[in-house]
Amino acid sequence: MGWGQGGPVTIQAGDEIPRPGLDDRERELAPAVITSWRISSGLSWLLPGAMAIGLAVVIGPPWTWLVLVLLLGLVLFSVVFYPPMRFRRWRWQLTDLAIELRYGVLLHRRETVPYFRIQQIDIAAGPVDRLLELASLQVTTASASGSASLPGIAAEQAPQVRAELLARAATAVAEHPGDLRDAV
Repeated sequence: MGWGQGGPVTIQAGDEIPRPGLDDRERELAPAVITSWRISSGLSWLLPGAMAIGLAVVIGPPWTWLVLVLLLGLVLFSVVFYPPMRFRRWRWQLTDLAIELRYGVLLHRRETVPYFRIQQIDIAAGPVDRLLELASLQVTTASASGSASLPGIAAEQAPQVRAELLARAATAVAEHPGDLRDAV
């Protein structure tokens, strides 16, 4: 027995359990994504950092200190300061017609993916994301723009978000005339 809007509801074997859908409010990413971005950024600096240090040793003084200070400044900015700035700019929202993604620190981007264009939604999580209990949704579409990525979703919420997107996509495709349904 479960509870519906009007009181108790009896659920029998084979019945689908009713779940509340996601509302249409604007959402942030999971805060742990800042740590994920910091680790990824730090790892991406290993090879360029080693090359810059090698270059500084080869060219010698007085440029050694300048190269090392510039390298340290870039690493510090990209690992410490940029990920929180990026986090503050990331928002996503499920609207009546599409999923909207807003992000970008220097270049502000706004992507709108209509539900009827969605073909596939994958949940991906690399090693760092798995440690931080995060996942990304890769939304593949039937449009020239290709696909969209929604990073930094809490791993336990990713299947629910995916299911909601798939349900909205199925409804949107069913509501379009046959020619659009055949194209998707």
